[in-house]
Amino acid sequence: MRRILAYILFGLGLLTMTFFREYTGALFPYPSLFYFLGIAMFLGALLFLRYTPTTKEINAQKQLTAAIADLKLNGNRIRVDLTQCEVKEHNYAEERERYGHSNPLLTLSFEGDIQAWNAIGGGSFRNIEQVQVTQTVIVFNYLNQQTGKMEKYVSRVIPKDKVTLSFYMDKQKQTDLYVDKVNSNNYYFDLEFLNNEC
Repeated sequence: MRRILAYILFGLGLLTMTFFREYTGALFPYPSLFYFLGIAMFLGALLFLRYTPTTKEINAQKQLTAAIADLKLNGNRIRVDLTQCEVKEHNYAEERERYGHSNPLLTLSFEGDIQAWNAIGGGSFRNIEQVQVTQTVIVFNYLNQQTGKMEKYVSRVIPKDKVTLSFYMDKQKQTDLYVDKVNSNNYYFDLEFLNNEC
């Protein structure tokens, strides 16, 4: 629905800009005001499109939510003592574009100009910046009483440093792990307590 609204704004903005760019009639006393309103609608629609998830992303999120709900309902629930877990950290630096969007249609014209100018090696204004990335995971070793084997479960990647994550884990103390009864490689490490802390 939001994307439809964005496309409508996009079209209205484009029509308004086109109509009032060369308007010389007397019906509208301030044509330049309408022209700038058209520009605002056009740019607003572009920004709206940029930050609205696509149908594919929405469907992927729905599937993930359904899979988590299924694991919580039908999987084996294991209580995890967070004080007994290991935290592993991986830090690195990467180059990211300051401006632009992964979809070229949603990249604004000045962003495209910066990217093109940087691609040919010109200009002192760089579109690339060095970003420090900090990632951690929680590792939980569980002795399965039925099989007698030690099983290792690793959480999703958490964008926090080791010290900060350890602080939140000490505060939380425990969480749950939901494991598929048929396939133990299919599991959900419940870290929703971190969403409340952010």
